[in-house]
Parts: sequence; structure tokens; C-alpha cells
Amino acid sequence: MSRQKGAVLLFSFLCVLPAWGRAEENVQEQILAVFHPYRQGALQVDGITPGMTIDKTNAQVAATVLPPDILKYITAGHFAIPVQPTTDLPLRPAHINATLDHYGKASLGEDTLQHYVAGRPFPLIAPQDPQAGLKVAWNLRYRDQGENAQMWSTNELRNSSGNVERAQSFYFVSLYGMHRPEADKNLPQWERRGFYSKQYSRMLAPADMEGTQTLSVTHDNNALGDDQWMYDTRTRRIRKTVYNPYDAPGGGELLVEDRAGFIGHIPHYEWQYLGEQVVLAPGPIKAATPTWGGRGNWYPIDPWELRRAHVIEARPKIAHPTYSRRVLYIDLQTSVVLYSLVYDHQGNHHRTFLLVYRHPEFNPWENEVWLPQTAAQPSIDYQRDRATIFQIHKIFHNRPMNETRFTTMGLMLYGK
Repeated sequence: MSRQKGAVLLFSFLCVLPAWGRAEENVQEQILAVFHPYRQGALQVDGITPGMTIDKTNAQVAATVLPPDILKYITAGHFAIPVQPTTDLPLRPAHINATLDHYGKASLGEDTLQHYVAGRPFPLIAPQDPQAGLKVAWNLRYRDQGENAQMWSTNELRNSSGNVERAQSFYFVSLYGMHRPEADKNLPQWERRGFYSKQYSRMLAPADMEGTQTLSVTHDNNALGDDQWMYDTRTRRIRKTVYNPYDAPGGGELLVEDRAGFIGHIPHYEWQYLGEQVVLAPGPIKAATPTWGGRGNWYPIDPWELRRAHVIEARPKIAHPTYSRRVLYIDLQTSVVLYSLVYDHQGNHHRTFLLVYRHPEFNPWENEVWLPQTAAQPSIDYQRDRATIFQIHKIFHNRPMNETRFTTMGLMLYGK
């Protein structure tokens, strides 16, 4: 009897193996479909065709693909949108392979992401999952940003007439030491100390701020605030500064957490998944900077395109000094923000953040890889009737980099 039962169990196991293998293959196919959502062709929506322009005369054709709080400004004549075909933006094979290799390992803790290794933590989002919104937020944080990037940028405050009231330019560098697609390329000391990334910046203009440097350390534990230091050119001293994600540095209006659509602390918010949607968003540009137009020269008027996106809402768990909620439109293929809308404590639309990226074919800097890095972010404040325009004019990806740049000693070495 024992042998007979053993034979039955063995036969059952052998029968299950092919089914298990097919299920595993099916999951991998589903994941690959997320990274290649346009392999069956570009998106199509009735009434919207490449080459057309959407303006106040025909704005309603975009009613199903634009948030009402963007559509109303097209209807009011603030700007017009030329349309181009959907662009396929494949991520690095190493990032996709890391996602396939580590699928199912990441899990949600009370305030942290646990057991995450590399790649996209949650490539398959089930709309009925009560934690779907939170998972999309973690995908945003751990999107593919490469191992490092050097950027030369400007930031301008423009009024409703398009006049620049204040402008800054700066050099910015970021370095990621954990969760690289190839684990042997992680930085061991950073892993031991839980340092996810470090950022260095140096002001180039205006003259009264030239030479000011900042260094920040972002912890892998997203519940922790960044460590920050500043080098003051007047005193030639370094001081540790207080990190505040709700601060607007440099006398500007853009909050720290508003950058790149949202870089705030995920555990500080309640996340809700609002669904997957086809949206009309700024398309990737084949230029160093976008073409600006519309009211105040606030809007990117290079062609927009239809893209698949996850829509999530973030509501602060504790009182936020400025916003009551934020709605993020996250690109399904790349996990970057397409646009973000924020609302004041009375529920009124306060600001819109539009994100512009570069096309993979535009690479005058001879970068070996393409990464979906921001080319520009206009932050339009409708209540104050002005906008902050952030632009990256030149960027280097994954070049050899001296880690001394990311130390307080480095601030002294590079200080004026």
C-alpha cells in the first residue's frame, strides 16, 4: 500500500510539473507585456489622430484621455496640443531581467518595502488588489534611473506674461549604490549602511549663490528623512541642514517632494489605485529642451501622445502644509510620472506638474544607454498665476565617477 501511494504521489507530481512550468512561463509573458505594451501597435482613440492639434475649438475629443483639470485650460485657450504617434520606450534589458529574476520577492511591510532586490518590485498590478496603489508608488520609487547621472540644469519662475522673475542654474549629480540590476555592482559600504542614493549639487548662478554646494543621502528605508549638508561660500564652512520634504528650497515655490512629479515619503501617505487609463501626455522630445508656449510660456507644446498609465491618489496621513491630495499618472511602460495634480485643503486644484522626457534617438552626449530621465518639469501654479520651469540641458549617464564627490570632505575639496 505504501508503494502504491508513493507511486500515485510521484505520478501526480510529474503531472503538476508541466502545468507549473506553463504557469511560470505565463507570468513571465505577462511581465514582458508590461515592459512592451505597444508591440501590437500604437494606441488609438476615436477622434484623435497623429498630426492633429487639439485646442479650444475641439478640446472635447480629449475628454476621455485628459484629467478634467487639464482639459479645462485647453478649453479656455491656455494652450494647444499637437499629437504624435505613441512612442515605444523600452527600458534596459538588465532592468527587465532583474524584474524577471526577482519577481515575487518584494513584499509590503508596515512602513517599508521588504525583501526587494532589484528591478520593478511589483510588475503585475491587479486592479482589485487593495494595495495596488501602494505597489505602483513603490514601482515609481524604484524605477530604472541608472547607476549615476550628471546634469546641467536651470530653474525659472515665470509670471503670467512669460517674464522670468527669478532664474537659477546648477550642476547636479546623483549616484545609486543599492538595488542595481547586477548585484555585484552595488556599493557594499552603502548597502551595509542602508544608503540608497546620494545627490550633490553646485549652484552656478545667480552670482550671489554661485559656489553654494549641497550633499544629501537618501536612505533605502523610505520612512527616514534624508541627511543633508550645505557648503556656504561666505564662511567656507559646512553645516548639516534640517530635511523637510515640504520645504521650497532656494526661495522657490516647488516643494522638495514635488520634484520628478513626486519624490516624497511613501509611508507618509494613504495610496489608492484609481485604475489603468489611456492618457494624452507630453511625448518624448528629440531636443535638448522642449518648445514652450501657451499662457505665460508655461506649457510644453512639442507633440503629446497617447500612453497607458496607472492612476493613483495619495492622501497625507498627517496634516500637509500645502496639499490635501495628489493624483499621479504613472507611465505603465517606464514607471515615470507623466503628470501630477495637487489640490489645496479646500479641494481646489492648486498645481499641475507636467513631465517631459527625451526620445531614445536623441543622444548628443554619447550616453551608452537610454534612461527615462526628465528633460523638463513645468510646475504650474494656477492660484498664484505663475509657473516654475525646471529644465535639464545636458545629461551624462553611467560615467565613471569619484565617490569623494558624495562626502562632506568632497564639499571642502570642491568649495570656492
